[in-house]
Amino acid sequence: MNAIAKMPETAKVRGKIAPAKLAHVVLRTPPERVKTILDWYKTVLEGEAMFETDGFGFVTYDTEHHRIGVLGFPGIKEHIDGYAGMHHVAFTYADLGDLMHTYNRLKDEGITPEFCINHGPTTSMYYFDPDKNQVELQVDNIPEEKFAEYFDNGEFTSNPIGIKFDPDELSARLAAGEPEANLLQRPDGIPPDLSEFPAN
Repeated sequence: MNAIAKMPETAKVRGKIAPAKLAHVVLRTPPERVKTILDWYKTVLEGEAMFETDGFGFVTYDTEHHRIGVLGFPGIKEHIDGYAGMHHVAFTYADLGDLMHTYNRLKDEGITPEFCINHGPTTSMYYFDPDKNQVELQVDNIPEEKFAEYFDNGEFTSNPIGIKFDPDELSARLAAGEPEANLLQRPDGIPPDLSEFPAN
């Protein structure tokens, strides 16, 4: 695995025309589960419906007209583990306080992560929606301008998976006043086997 010496140049700097942003993710589900999926994303993302019917709907949490779309299609089969496809979609929070606030809020709603890991560049919690689509809620552990420096220091190369963490313990340490900078540092330890990751 090769580290990069600096952040890659943007498409614009390279004289290319690339998308201005990643706009949304659209999911398909059986028609009878559209409301369940929409409600889950509204809860998890503190979103609201921009448009909602019995057959489909759009959820947004900012000025974009929709970040998550849900379409109901008759005859849709249930999720099957182990097939090729998208692994997860990730949402980044401004800081660890916002991420842990969200963890505790969702825990009170009965929504808990399947897997929590400090990857090094991010502290991440992985959730399953009711259709078993995987959603990562994360915070960057280092400033964007330091990413190239981080990937060049060897930590990620030696362990590109990360170290698991207990979100209740992390939340308690944050609430007790431990600095976020300390809590975001990846601890020493043995990375989990890939078989420990939730099947998806």
